[in-house]
Amino acid sequence: MGTQVFAQKSKESPITFNLSLNGQASVSTSATVANAGLWSQEPKNYKTTGVKKMTQANIIQDISYVLTQNGVLSSAFSSKAQLELVQGELSGFFNVIPGLSNTAALYDDSGYLDGIFGSAPTPVASDVSGKAVSKATSVLSSDSTILPVGAVTFVALDNGRHYQVNPVDGDLPVGHFQPWGQIFIKDPGAKGYSVDAPLCVNVSYFFNLQVQECYDCFFLNSFITDSTFTEKTVTVTSGGPPCCNGTSTSTLLGRGKDQYYLTLSFDDTIDNYYLNPDQTTSGYYTGVTGVVPTVGYVDGSTPDGLTYVDSIKSGLGTASPYEARFTLNGIVVYTWNLQFVNNTDLLPDFVGTATYAANGYGFIQLVCDLITGTATISEKLAPSDTCCLDLPWYDSWYGQGWDGDPNDLVWETDAPGVEGTVATTQENVPLSLTYHNPDWVTGGPVVYPGY
Repeated sequence: MGTQVFAQKSKESPITFNLSLNGQASVSTSATVANAGLWSQEPKNYKTTGVKKMTQANIIQDISYVLTQNGVLSSAFSSKAQLELVQGELSGFFNVIPGLSNTAALYDDSGYLDGIFGSAPTPVASDVSGKAVSKATSVLSSDSTILPVGAVTFVALDNGRHYQVNPVDGDLPVGHFQPWGQIFIKDPGAKGYSVDAPLCVNVSYFFNLQVQECYDCFFLNSFITDSTFTEKTVTVTSGGPPCCNGTSTSTLLGRGKDQYYLTLSFDDTIDNYYLNPDQTTSGYYTGVTGVVPTVGYVDGSTPDGLTYVDSIKSGLGTASPYEARFTLNGIVVYTWNLQFVNNTDLLPDFVGTATYAANGYGFIQLVCDLITGTATISEKLAPSDTCCLDLPWYDSWYGQGWDGDPNDLVWETDAPGVEGTVATTQENVPLSLTYHNPDWVTGGPVVYPGY
């Protein structure tokens, strides 16, 4: 996963975070001693922590703790581990064929969501309440969802419709699928692994991404863009002897800058449905249990759950250094070139850099924090990526962007609000990494329930 087969180069997409946290450090009756005295003494001295830093290394440590506690890892990730967007696509012009959407997540014998997908051409009865699933094990239409393969994803240009297919040429609308892909931790320093064969673990279900949509007469749906495309005739070299010519075809190339409003959340606690064993019957639980609060219920979201103790230093809980839950909001700016990664590829791919300047809040190590900072995805071309090189997408994929609507398992023929007239695109399909809000259904936008 994450590279085209037999390619000389592939697109690597490491994810970095540079966040500043500021929370409360002391509520005290003393001007010199932190957290001294009694609540009934009406404390008059308050101090914040000052700026603390959080990077991707801290996030990897939090995930590592959960996975080792659950036996998924035998030991913690090494200092060489990095977050990576695998099979990532960040442009609003990225689109998927309807057939790729006709799939459903499968469940293991315990009813846990295990990252395996099977064919589901129509919604089927479920053995997990509220989730349409299939027990099909057939190989799906392509092992990869990356653009250069040209099998199940493609570049779409604005078609003058929000959801409907263009009535003249049948083109699909834009702006319903980015960001696309899966979030992995790649660790070449793990015991028994190497740079050429790193440990790769899908950790997508620790994250949640949502993009805001809006419908005006420019019909871009979720993004704005400064971009230019050109049609060029290119020759794909055959790689054979000199007497064999390559094939020539007309291909879309371009460059641009897309911008869209993104909400990004991280949660390694049982407040995350995918990490909560109580969610087995809803179909979200992955078999991996998140951090369980020492006080017995979800920290940070249950008001007045603690027994009242008059002493400010109550001692009711214990330290939880790997407990983290936060949400960021801001604008993604993605500057890209639509170019060939290799001269043997069928189609070009978007390659560029995405910057995400965001503000937010969190509950980190038992303290409520305000957060400012940035995240960056710097795509680069490198020798064939060794992260999940031989793993088909349907063997390790989590679709947090699916809202559970079984209608998204089939190619829809209903326009939004008008039944049975014009074919429409799909959105928030079972493979979607990102939930696009609002998703038009009868009665208006739905509230995404899965995180």
